[in-house]
Amino acid sequence: MSLSGFEKSEKDYQILISHAPNIKNHIKFINKYSKGFSKIIFVIHGHEVLPLNKYYPRNYNYERSHLKKMTQLIYDKYKLRTLSKIFNKLFEQNKVKIFFVSSWMKEHFLRNIETNLDKVNSNSEIIFNAANEAFINNIYEFDNDNYLADFITIRPLDQPKYGIDLIVKFAENNPKNTFHIYGEGRYFDYHAIPNNVKLFKRFIEQKDIPYLLNKYKCALMPTRLDSQGVMVCEIATYGMPCITSDIPICREMLKDFPNVKFISNSEFGKINIFDFLLGINKVKNLPNKFHNSNTVDTEIERIKECF
Repeated sequence: MSLSGFEKSEKDYQILISHAPNIKNHIKFINKYSKGFSKIIFVIHGHEVLPLNKYYPRNYNYERSHLKKMTQLIYDKYKLRTLSKIFNKLFEQNKVKIFFVSSWMKEHFLRNIETNLDKVNSNSEIIFNAANEAFINNIYEFDNDNYLADFITIRPLDQPKYGIDLIVKFAENNPKNTFHIYGEGRYFDYHAIPNNVKLFKRFIEQKDIPYLLNKYKCALMPTRLDSQGVMVCEIATYGMPCITSDIPICREMLKDFPNVKFISNSEFGKINIFDFLLGINKVKNLPNKFHNSNTVDTEIERIKECF
């Protein structure tokens, strides 16, 4: 509902859910209307409570701007100060409930938002983002008859946190293997593309991704920063062999998946895939960690408890 729609509505709302709260819209609304709600639930995903210059890896050369960096620094200081004030105010009124998408996200929320630790601990819960039903209702089956390449990557090209440069290093170190990258951006306008890599600059509908994954042997999905990493969680849930980064958030999310292998980001240019071979057989008994029963259903139950 838009702000104008809410102001015209005659309904009596009890609970407000703020998903990834931003200063421009969410906090403005909360400051104006918080008194009308018995409980305000915040769903915290990452960027909204992080100083981006500190957490996000430095942009690729062609994307760097000193002005943007300084602007981001100023905005983030204002953002974190404002959010700290609003959380403290609402905690005093006993109105706050927080859903974090990971333990990592909760830890770094507490590092950056100046608020009461006990209040956060007693009024928060870790609830992961759910995998799309397309990855839950189907299971990976390698389609040898329609095989396209050994590895598939689905990533934005221009965000260093998604490590397109790491994928290039991995491909260069494994010239006998083939790699397909799906994503939009300008990275390869400025960097050479290895002979064993093919780029598809297009967006893929989420419902179509499982069908595409079946034509590849393994997903290659590095990351330098995530609060959960939903796409990798979905691929793991689907049962496809997957390589991702050996960083704390990936371990937290995916350590129980037998089809996931972890590589240190410093090792992507050194790993020889023959020494790190992943089988392509169907994996049985995959965790249901990102199924609705552990995500959406839990969230609904916690919202009901607020009434």
